[in-house]
Amino acid sequence: MPTLRDVQFAIRTLTRSPGFVVIVVLTLALGVGASTAIFSVVHAVVLRPLDYPEPARLVRITSELRGFGATDTGVSPPELFDYQTRTDLFTAVAGMMPISANVTSGTTPERVEMMLVSWNYFSVLRVSAAHGRTFGPEDDTPNVANVAVVSDRFWRRRLNGDTQAIGKTIVIDTDPIVVVGVMPPGFVHPGRTVHGEVDIWSPAGFGGSSSISPGRGRRRLEGCLARLQTSVTLEQARARLADYGVLVSQQFPSDYPSRNGWAPRVIPLHEDVVGAIATPMFVLLSGVGLLLLVACVNVAHLFLARSSARRQEVAIRQALGASRRRLIAQLAVESALVAAVSGALGVLLASWGVRGLLALAPSRLPRVEQVTLDATAILVAVAISAAVSVLFAVVPALDLRRVSTFSVLKEGGRDRSTNGRAGRARNILVGVEVAIATVLLVGAGLLTRTVIELLNVPVGIQSDGLLTARISLPRPNPPAVGAYLDPERRVAFYREAERRISALPGVERVAISSQIPMGGFNPPLFIEVDGLDPGDTAVRPVIHCFEVSPAYFDTLGMRVLRGRGLAAADRAGTQPVAVVSEAAARAYWKGRDPVGRRVRFAPETPWITIVGVASDVLNRRLTEQPQPILYRSLEQSSDLSLALLIRAVPGFSGLGESVLREIKAIDADLPVYAVRTMSDLIEATVATRQFLMRMVIAFGTTATALALLGIYGVMAYSVSQRNREIGIRIALGARQADVAKMVLGRGIVLTAAGLVVGLTASLALSRLIASQLFGVNPTDPITLASVVLLMTLVATAAAYVPARRAARVDPVVALRSP
Repeated sequence: MPTLRDVQFAIRTLTRSPGFVVIVVLTLALGVGASTAIFSVVHAVVLRPLDYPEPARLVRITSELRGFGATDTGVSPPELFDYQTRTDLFTAVAGMMPISANVTSGTTPERVEMMLVSWNYFSVLRVSAAHGRTFGPEDDTPNVANVAVVSDRFWRRRLNGDTQAIGKTIVIDTDPIVVVGVMPPGFVHPGRTVHGEVDIWSPAGFGGSSSISPGRGRRRLEGCLARLQTSVTLEQARARLADYGVLVSQQFPSDYPSRNGWAPRVIPLHEDVVGAIATPMFVLLSGVGLLLLVACVNVAHLFLARSSARRQEVAIRQALGASRRRLIAQLAVESALVAAVSGALGVLLASWGVRGLLALAPSRLPRVEQVTLDATAILVAVAISAAVSVLFAVVPALDLRRVSTFSVLKEGGRDRSTNGRAGRARNILVGVEVAIATVLLVGAGLLTRTVIELLNVPVGIQSDGLLTARISLPRPNPPAVGAYLDPERRVAFYREAERRISALPGVERVAISSQIPMGGFNPPLFIEVDGLDPGDTAVRPVIHCFEVSPAYFDTLGMRVLRGRGLAAADRAGTQPVAVVSEAAARAYWKGRDPVGRRVRFAPETPWITIVGVASDVLNRRLTEQPQPILYRSLEQSSDLSLALLIRAVPGFSGLGESVLREIKAIDADLPVYAVRTMSDLIEATVATRQFLMRMVIAFGTTATALALLGIYGVMAYSVSQRNREIGIRIALGARQADVAKMVLGRGIVLTAAGLVVGLTASLALSRLIASQLFGVNPTDPITLASVVLLMTLVATAAAYVPARRAARVDPVVALRSP
């Protein structure tokens, strides 16, 4: 058992080698700190169970349309009521509909995220309000009740954190809403929203019934939040809902055409919340794990080199009577001290690293508010430090236990056999470092090429100089008080907004649209194509619908390829017209000219005449093919939600404040939100990959630097050990260039061995990041060749200084040395 004297002796021993201690502590602290910081994020976002009672029993019910390949198409109100009656499967089921709304009470209007939910939403989650109450059966109404529960953030931001705010009225979309409760800090809606975190929840009856057929095809709910009965497994729930799907499809065949392939889908809530980010997070954790391994290997190499240099000391202590157990215990104390200091510094670096990671992380990272350097993360740091401490004690101990006291003293500190074994061990460690650095660099290269490929994907519009902003006109519960529910009032607002913004300095063109390309998902709508035989397509035609002003195509830099665009004359009361995208023309007219042909959304709606074909644009993701789009005249089919698209003069900036001022002049209660450039919108679609790329590049760069130090250390130590041999070679006629080549060649051989292992491992591990790649193959020859070239240059640079030193060995001095 180590004593206080052992600790004191270890401290004195380590302080005699300050350079060694500093390098080891910094190297290990970097590995521990990075690993702990990344683990903190992964643990909070992916690994930690949801913060609700019995979270494993929580699920989200949605549906899929297998005929379209759509896996998450929501739920209709009648389907919600069907699920609520399945008490044999669920203890409770709540519907959810994310929306956003204008809060106009107070000094500044604000756009906030809302969630319309069934009255039992909080009961399903089994959470209570921090102040006031949640919803009860008395709040169950056919439509939306005029009560709300607000988030802690909203309570502090808009209600000044006043506990007397319970019972106060706030104005949302001109409706007076009574605040009945405030949720605890940290509570967030477990799922997707429109733009950000939910601030307001209101109860809604969703106006349906399981006994009626109409509306079953209108799946306007995000899904159902449900809690499984304790006696029901997830697999059982899925099987029994599949049977329900078959039954209801037979009962309402017109709402569930067989070619659509509709079926219920049950997703564990934890998977639903973190599923999309889980793979990138585990890639990140794997990358930092490899970096930690490189750091440990590098430090193990340093300890091994140090143990070789201390053989004479150990031999003398053995000759004076010290036991091997005593010597090994002393090494263990030294290792523990180094690991403890490294671990403490690593925790400090991790606390900074967590803040840095959160600053770089994608804005929509789920559960990000729960990321902290908590006790679990600190325990991980302690565990890593303890494991490394054992490793550092074992590696030198295995080396020193073979030390022959007589041989070492006779050779003046050298034990030839032991040096040979230690040399081979150091060579293996360097090869491992090179292999791991190669894996990280290959991953970094593939992700970098992916991001470059994505950002070079033609979106179909001219994004430079294009500013976007969103405005949503209020939608009050009583339609009679909704000024903008009158189409003429909406159109008048559009015209005035376009007129005012067009007159601003620096503005070239202005357009208004219901959607922004790459600005969010708008679900497709079923359409009927005049003259299209249903047998021509296996599924019902669907199309994404944009309502746009006439200047839309010019403002975005799109081309009208056939026919004409939309015109100012295409107003309410005239023949409904539209422009379709090339993708729509290919899908539904198959080489025929669609101009002059007609489409409609339902038999009770008027036919819309196609007047032009526009060039394709990407609507949602850079990784998707262009989808069929129908562009309708904004004045013929207006919407309460709109987007401003503003083309600025090249080099002109700072339009955001001017736009806000002009909209406020029209209606002071309308907030302008999501003011962003189109370039920012496009980059946001690759934010997760960019974050992953930056992290893996950082890991790969650090691992390469450590590998460089490892190669340099092995070469330098080898030269110092072979100084006499090199002197003899030179004395016998070896040229300096030959000696330098010998040393360089050994460094290249070590690197080549590590590269072979690393490239093989990279090919085997490429499946881990395959889902994150785009436009590049996991075996991309350019990336692999670049990594080989880089590591060869690194090895050459690392071995150059020792090779140069070896070439300059003075044979006279070398031969006189012991």
